[in-house]
Amino acid sequence: MMKKVFILMLLFLSFFNVYSQNHITVDITDDVYTILDMAEVQGLCSKLANSKPYTEKYIKEKLVEIIDNLEKSNKEVDHNKINVIKAYLNKFNAPKNGFDLLNFTYRIDNNKPQKPISFEVNAGISSLFSGGKYTNSNYNSFGFEEVNNLNFVGDLSKYFSYRVTGFLDISKVPLQTLGEYDIGQWWYDQDRGNEQLRRYIIKKQNNSFLPFSYKKVWDGSFYFLSDVSASGLEGWSSELGFGFGMLTDLRFSFFDDHVNFGIARINREWGAMDNGSSLVLNKQARPFAAIDYTIKLFDFLSISGLTGFLEYPNRSDINNNAWYAYEKVEKSDGSVEYVRLKKGSEDSFFFQNLFALAMVDVDFKYLHFDFGSTCIFPKRFEFGYMIPTIDRVVYQNNVGDYDNLSLFANLKFRIPNVGYVWGSLYLDEINAFFTNFIEKTRAMFAYQVGSKVNIPLWSFTTLSFRYTKVEPYCYTHHGINYVPYYQQYIAENYSNNGENLGYYLPPNSDEFLIKVDTRPIPFATFGLQYQLIRHGVDWGKGSVVGSNIYSELPPIERSGMRKYFLHDGVYEWMSIIGINASYDFKNFKVPVKVFTNIGYIYQWFTNIDGEPGKSAAYHYYSDDEYYDKNGFVITVGIELFNY
Repeated sequence: MMKKVFILMLLFLSFFNVYSQNHITVDITDDVYTILDMAEVQGLCSKLANSKPYTEKYIKEKLVEIIDNLEKSNKEVDHNKINVIKAYLNKFNAPKNGFDLLNFTYRIDNNKPQKPISFEVNAGISSLFSGGKYTNSNYNSFGFEEVNNLNFVGDLSKYFSYRVTGFLDISKVPLQTLGEYDIGQWWYDQDRGNEQLRRYIIKKQNNSFLPFSYKKVWDGSFYFLSDVSASGLEGWSSELGFGFGMLTDLRFSFFDDHVNFGIARINREWGAMDNGSSLVLNKQARPFAAIDYTIKLFDFLSISGLTGFLEYPNRSDINNNAWYAYEKVEKSDGSVEYVRLKKGSEDSFFFQNLFALAMVDVDFKYLHFDFGSTCIFPKRFEFGYMIPTIDRVVYQNNVGDYDNLSLFANLKFRIPNVGYVWGSLYLDEINAFFTNFIEKTRAMFAYQVGSKVNIPLWSFTTLSFRYTKVEPYCYTHHGINYVPYYQQYIAENYSNNGENLGYYLPPNSDEFLIKVDTRPIPFATFGLQYQLIRHGVDWGKGSVVGSNIYSELPPIERSGMRKYFLHDGVYEWMSIIGINASYDFKNFKVPVKVFTNIGYIYQWFTNIDGEPGKSAAYHYYSDDEYYDKNGFVITVGIELFNY
C-alpha cells in the first residue's frame, strides 16, 4: 500500500511541476541523458527519442516511468536505484515563488496549471583547470576557463516555454603549432592544371586537455586582456582574455506533445545510438540557430527536421592568414621556392552556409531504425531542402546546384535488461560503388558498430564498446564559385564555427572505444574509458591527403586516386586512458558540484617503406618533426548554483 501511495505522490508532484518550463530543452551535456540511456538498457523505460536535447517534461515523464517500473518489478525493490532516480527527478522540480538561495533563483508564477505564466531568473558559475605534464616538455601546457551564466526561463502558456541564456567566458587555452597542411588547389582557378595557387592551413594542437575533449564556450569575438581595445577577431584564447555568448530556446508543443516545434540556438545530437556517438549531428558540435520540429505520427513512427544558419569560424589558424595561396617560383640555380601570395579573393572563402536535416524514425520494442539526409548550402532561401518528404539529392539535380549532401542510417537491436547492438552509416559521396569501393578516394563515408550492455554490479552500470571509421575526405567538400547568386569562392565542408558537425574525429581516422559508466549512489558519477585513435597526419612533410576537414580532392585525376589506411604515409596513434568522477553536494543543501578527469596519453607515429599501397608495411617512426607524446592530463572543476 505504501509503495502505491509513494508512486501516486511522485506522479502528482511530477504533474504539478510539469508546467514549470515544461517544453524547455535540457542541455545535452547534462548527466541525466546518461542515466536515461542506462535505464533503457535495463528495460526500465520505453524507447528514447533519437533527436536530442529532450524537454524537461519529457525527461520527468521518463524518470517517473523508471520509478514506476522499479516498484512494479517482481524482483525485490532496489531502493538505491529509486533514490538515484529521485535525485535526478528533484533536480527538475520548479523552485517556490520568491528567492531560492540553494539554486540562486528568483521565480514568480500564477500557480495556474491549465494557463501557466511564469518567469524565473537564475545564475551560475563553472570553473575548471586543466593541465598536461609530459615526458617531453615541449608539450607541457595549462588551461583555465570560467563561465558565468545568467538564465531567463519560463512559460507563457501550457503550449509555449522560453529560455534565454547569456554568459561571460574567461579563459586561457594555449595551442601548440605543429605545422602546415596542404589542403589542395583553388578549384576553379585558371591555373588549376599546374602547381600554382595551392592552399595551406595551419595545424594546431591543444595539450592542456585530452584529445577531442575540449570545446570552446564563447561565441564570436574573443578579447585578450593584454589588448582589450583590439577587434576581438583573434579568435582563440591563446592568452588570458574573455568572450561572450548567448543561447536561446523558444519551444512550442501541440496535440498532447505529438507536435513539437522550436526556434533555438542550442547544442543538439541527432541520430546517436549511444551518448556522443552520432555521425550526423554530434553533441560536441558547436551550437547554431535553427528551426526544428518533431511530429509523432504513431507510437512507432515519427519524422523530424531542422533548418539552421551555420556560423563563421573565428579562428586565425583557419580563416585569417592561414588561408593563403602559394606560387611556385623557379630560381636561377634550378631550385624551387613557394612564395606566399598577397591576400585576395580567398578572404571570402568562408561565406555563411545553411544546414538542413530530415530524419524518419521507426521504433519497435526490440528494433530501431532511422534514416535521413543532410544538406549544406550557401545562404539562400531553398524551400525544397526544408520539406522532409523531398529527397535532397534529387532536388539538387533538379535545380542545378552543387551543394554538400549526405545520407545516413542507423539500426539498433535491443534485448531488455541485457543491452543492445547497433550499426551506423554516413554516406558523404559514393562514386564507383561496385569497382574498388574500399580503395577509391571518392568513396567518402563513415561507419560505426557498437554495443552497450547492462552490468548488474551497482545500481546503474553499463559497459559499452564502439568502433568508428571516418574515411579520407569524409565530411569535406570542394569549394564552389559558380553558384548563380554569388561571385566569391565558397567553402561547403561539413562544419560549423570551425568544428565538425558530425563525429569528432577528423577524416582518415578510426577509433576503438570501450568505457564503463556507473551511478552507484545519488548525486555521484564515475566512469572509466580507453581509446585507441589512429589518424593520418595532417601537418608536415609526411602528411596524408584527405586527413583534414578542410581537405579538397584535386580538380584533376580525382577518379584515379586511392586510399590505403595506415599504408599511405605517416599516421599518429593515440592510446588514451581516462577516469572521471563527479559529486553534487545539493544533498547536503550546499549548491556545489565538483568533478575531475584524470587521463594518460601515449602518442606515437608509424610510416611506410616504399610506395603507398596495400602491401606497404608500416613501422614505428620518429624524427625531429614526429616524436612521441607521453604524459598525464588532469582536469578539475567546480560548479556553483545553477548547472
